[in-house]
Amino acid sequence: MKRASKKKLAFAIFPALAIGYLLTQSFIIPPENSAISPDKIFINGSVLTIDSKNSVAQAVAIKDGKILEVGTTAGISKLKTANTEVVDLKGKTLIPGFIDGHSHFLSLGKFNSVNISSPPVDPVTKIADIVTELLKFKKERDIKDGEWITAWGYDPDQLAEKRHPEKEDLDKAFPNNPLVLTHASGHMSVANSYALKISGVDSSTKDPAGGVIVRKTGSQEPTGLLQERASGVLRRGNAERKAESFEDKIKLLKEQQNLYASVGITTAQDGSTGAESIDFLQKAADQGDLFIDIEALPSYGIIDKVISNPAYKLGVLKNHLKLDGIKYLSDGSPQGKTAFFSKPYLVDVPGCDHDCNGFPTVTQAQFDEAVKKSFANNLHFYVHCNGDSAIDMFISAIEKANKELKTTSVGRRTVVVHSQFVRADQLDKYKELGITPTFFTNHTFFWGDTHVQNLGKERAYFSSPLKSALKRGISFTNHTDYSVTPISQIFLLWTSVNRKSRSGEIIGPDERLTPIEGLRAITINGAYQYFEENSKGSIEKGKLADLVILSDNPTTIDPDKIKDIIVLETIKEGKTIFKK
Repeated sequence: MKRASKKKLAFAIFPALAIGYLLTQSFIIPPENSAISPDKIFINGSVLTIDSKNSVAQAVAIKDGKILEVGTTAGISKLKTANTEVVDLKGKTLIPGFIDGHSHFLSLGKFNSVNISSPPVDPVTKIADIVTELLKFKKERDIKDGEWITAWGYDPDQLAEKRHPEKEDLDKAFPNNPLVLTHASGHMSVANSYALKISGVDSSTKDPAGGVIVRKTGSQEPTGLLQERASGVLRRGNAERKAESFEDKIKLLKEQQNLYASVGITTAQDGSTGAESIDFLQKAADQGDLFIDIEALPSYGIIDKVISNPAYKLGVLKNHLKLDGIKYLSDGSPQGKTAFFSKPYLVDVPGCDHDCNGFPTVTQAQFDEAVKKSFANNLHFYVHCNGDSAIDMFISAIEKANKELKTTSVGRRTVVVHSQFVRADQLDKYKELGITPTFFTNHTFFWGDTHVQNLGKERAYFSSPLKSALKRGISFTNHTDYSVTPISQIFLLWTSVNRKSRSGEIIGPDERLTPIEGLRAITINGAYQYFEENSKGSIEKGKLADLVILSDNPTTIDPDKIKDIIVLETIKEGKTIFKK
């Protein structure tokens, strides 16, 4: 038997030594070579690369906005020249920039609306608190009689009354102002009597398709609660008091980018974008007002304009803006009890007295046409589905489109936004059809207890089943749905790892991810969702230098303390765009 060499023996006994040796050996190009002289190097850190092997390095070199090399501190330091900026991480953690799986980035109108959320977001705990916040808002903004007042974020499950506000709760304080409150989910609203009157809504008004005007028990008189598409009956005009000038909108746009950058996001999504907003974003991009990447999803209502207008170049990232695909809506909110299920809710549902399964906002024929039209025009299709019956409708539509167009959905990376109550058999269909879900684990904290009450443990515990998807080899992302829940990818990571509810109950212990699995969902998997995995999502040579410095390592810290990690710095293509 041959005796092993001393070097081979050392590598066999000390594998870490072997890795370190191989990394340092790759840096043999003399630093005088300006072609490889980095603009900046990061050393002495814990670099979670999120590459295919989840490799951990110590240092990174960047040049011209891209990653030049990844390796050890000793190896990367050999590349330093007189012009290289050196950043000593001092043991801090460096990760790829967060990629937003789904949110509503362009929520600019809400800057001019009052937030009436419950703890821990805001202090509203009862309906009287809502009225107090609205009166304060009216006084601060000097809103005159006859002008609209809008608010957003109320959550009946967190109010002492455990119900939606009704018009009578608002009328006494606001007899001469039209008033509308938007539910935390964004899928329903409450109007006062003045708003209903000027909108022509009364006991004779019929429910619109895909919506319900909730009535008082034993009569047709509206309570003020308008579910799903019924919110459209309000004639709000300029109700949200949006910024009027282009310059004002640009100011809000920069504030919103700063907000996203402050939580480490370098690629954001606007989850349903109208034509006016697309035109605004394109103008802002052209004049250099974007400093993070924005993936805008034109709403399906303007699909014909998107297809016919050559100015709408889908799938092309330019000046930090890309129109990535089409967004379609098929059902409602599980906590709002309008998501479409195959089995009924276990509690009373406003506006329903039997077979309360929620409802779709579209017909199957409309769903079929939307998928077929998008596939025929090679559009990246995003669809909002929360309940399993809505997902059944989508799977049926996608299979029909595949058959009629003699094509395949595999490779299209069709995205099911939320996929919250997907069944195990539907996950198998996701794998077969090449569907990419973007899950929403923040629900396990904010509404996990509510889901147990409304749906029972079996369904609630399988909400956003990330681990089950992972075991099937399905690429998935995770998201905040901002402004439905706060924009914080660190908190989102915490929910995917812990799945603790407000009460401390673990909502589906079998669906918890490890921290590195949770990180992949909001970095490299996000890049995959946008067909950008070759340019971002991990710290690898040649990719964009989109980076985040964290105060602690989420893979080694106590999992319950992940939510306390601080984003210290966010870097987009080598340039710092946020620093704590």
